[in-house]
Amino acid sequence: MCLNHSRPLVPRVRDEAFLAPYPLSLLMYSSRRQFITRSAFALLGSGIVRAHADHPTLGSGYPLVIPPDFSGGTLQAKPDTKEVWPGFPTPVLTLNGSIPGPTIRVRMGERFKARIQNGLAEPLVLHWHGILAPAGMDGNPRDAVPPGGSYEVDFPVQQPAGTYWYHAHTDQLTAKQVYLGLAGFFIVEDPAEASLGLPQDELDVPLLIQDRVSNPGHTLAYSPVMDHMVLGYLGDSTTVNGVPEASLQVKRSVYRLRLLNGSNARVFKIGLGDTAKFKLIANDAGLLPAPIEVTSLLLAPGNRAEILVDFSNFPHGSTVELKSLAFDGDMTMGSTQGQPRTLMRFIGQHTGSGGSVPKTLVPFIGHDHAQAKRTRQFVITMPGGGHGGHGGGMATDLINGLLYQMNRTDFTVPLGELEVWEFHNQADHMHPMHVHGAIFQVLSRSTTSMLPPEDRGWKDTILVYPGEVVRILIKFETYPGAFVLHCHNLEHEDGGMMLNFNVGSSPVEGPRLAIRREAEEIIVVAPHEATDYRLEGTPHLGHDSAWTPVTAVPSHTDVGVEFRLPRNGGAQYFRLVKQ
Repeated sequence: MCLNHSRPLVPRVRDEAFLAPYPLSLLMYSSRRQFITRSAFALLGSGIVRAHADHPTLGSGYPLVIPPDFSGGTLQAKPDTKEVWPGFPTPVLTLNGSIPGPTIRVRMGERFKARIQNGLAEPLVLHWHGILAPAGMDGNPRDAVPPGGSYEVDFPVQQPAGTYWYHAHTDQLTAKQVYLGLAGFFIVEDPAEASLGLPQDELDVPLLIQDRVSNPGHTLAYSPVMDHMVLGYLGDSTTVNGVPEASLQVKRSVYRLRLLNGSNARVFKIGLGDTAKFKLIANDAGLLPAPIEVTSLLLAPGNRAEILVDFSNFPHGSTVELKSLAFDGDMTMGSTQGQPRTLMRFIGQHTGSGGSVPKTLVPFIGHDHAQAKRTRQFVITMPGGGHGGHGGGMATDLINGLLYQMNRTDFTVPLGELEVWEFHNQADHMHPMHVHGAIFQVLSRSTTSMLPPEDRGWKDTILVYPGEVVRILIKFETYPGAFVLHCHNLEHEDGGMMLNFNVGSSPVEGPRLAIRREAEEIIVVAPHEATDYRLEGTPHLGHDSAWTPVTAVPSHTDVGVEFRLPRNGGAQYFRLVKQ
C-alpha cells in the first residue's frame, strides 16, 4: 500500500467537522493505590486534587501532588481550568480531569486496555512512550482521531518493569498538547522486584518534571515564536507533577524517586543542592544490574531515571533541593539550556524506618555487536534554504535532509535483525532522539571513551550533542508495521524533525502518487505503469479508516494517469492497491 498526501494542498476532514465529546467518565482508584493516596494525604497535608489554593504552604513551596491511578476504562482528554499557581485559574488540557494524567500501572505480562476519547476541539492521538505496542496502537501521528472521536487500545505489556510514560503525539500539536497537560506515567511492575527490597508505597514517588514559561497572569499559555522553533519552548519556572515550587516532606528513610523529564525542550542535569551522592538504579527502560553512585545525571526530554536517595540522616525541619545543575551543551546564542535552577524541595521529618540500598538488581544481557547486520546513519543538519518547511516553517533541523511527511515511508527495517544506528549531529542544538517500536542499547559516544551512567541499560531516547556521533544497537523484534523516529524536543518534532519507517515486510505498495489542488478539484496522478492497481480514498487516517475505490474516470496525460475529484467529495487521503 502506498499513501501519498500533500498536506498543504489537501484539506483534512478533521478541519471541517466537530463531533460532540463523550461525557467524562468517573475516576475510580484501585485498593492498593488507595493506601498510597491516603498515605500521601497524611504526609503532605493535601489531597490528590489540583486545587492548590486550598493547600497550606510549607514555607518553601506547595505540597507535591501524587497523580491518581488509572483504574481502566476510558482515558478522556478534554479542556478544563485549573489553578496551577494558587489563585490563578488557567486553561489546561486534562486526562480524566487530572493534570498530569492518571498513572497507568500494568504488571509485566498483563494486557493494557483502554478507550481513548478525544474531547478536544482538535485532533488527538496518545503515544505510550517506551512501551512496545503494536504499530496501530503505538500513537503514530497518522492515527489521530478528530474531535469527538475515540479509539481502543488492547495489547500485552511484554517488557522489563520500569518507569515509562504516555503523552499526546498529534502532528504539529504535540508540543502544545503536552505543555498544557496531556502526559502521565505508565509504570510497568514486576512482582519479582519485591525481593530486591526497594522502597515501596509512599516511599516510591513518581516525579514528572516540566519547565514552564512564566507570565504575570500565571497561565500555561503556549505561545511560541520563531526562536522557540529553533531552541524549543524553554521556560523560566518549573513544575513537578503539575505543582510549582513543589515540596515533599520526607521520612528518615530511603526513597525511590522516579524522575521523568516531560519538558518540551529543557534538559536537566539532576543533582542535590548539597552535592550529596545518590544511587541511580534505572534508566529509560528498566532496572540496571546494580546501583551506581552518582552526584549528577543528565535527563533529556523523554528520558526517565530512577534514583535512591537516603534521607535517614536528614535532620528534622531541614531542607534539601532537587536541582538542575549548570552545564554546557547548546551552541546557540540566546539559549538558556544549561542554566541552573531549583526543581523542588525535600523537607525532613523526625519519623522513618531507615531502609537499605540493594547491592544488586537485575542482570543485563545486552546485544552482541558482532551480530549486527548493517549500519544506518541519521545525519542531523541545519536547514540550508530551499527546503519546504513542515507546516510552512524552516526553523527546525533536518534528518538526512528530510522533513516529516505523514504518508512517506523513509526506510524499512527487517523484523528481528540487529542493526547499528548512528546519529551524526552536525547542527548547533542538542537533540534527544526517540525511536518508537523498540528499546535499544547505547554503544558509543564520539565525545567520550566511557559511557556516562545515564547511558547504561536499556534506552528509548538518547541525547546527542552538537558535533557528536552516538551509536546504538537496536533490534525490532516485537511488532511489524509503521513507526516513527524523531527528536523529542517537541518544537523540533512539530516542525518536522521526524521520519517514518516500516518494520518487517513492506505493505503492499503501489507506485508513488502525486496530488495537487486546482480550484475546487483534487487531482491525483498515478504513473502510467500503474495499470494493475486501483485507486482508493478515505476521509481520514486512523484506526477506523474506511478505504473505498475512487469512481472517477481516469484520463491519460503526458505525466501519468490523472483522476479529477471534487474537493468536497469526502476522500482526502489516497492509495494505490494491487488488483
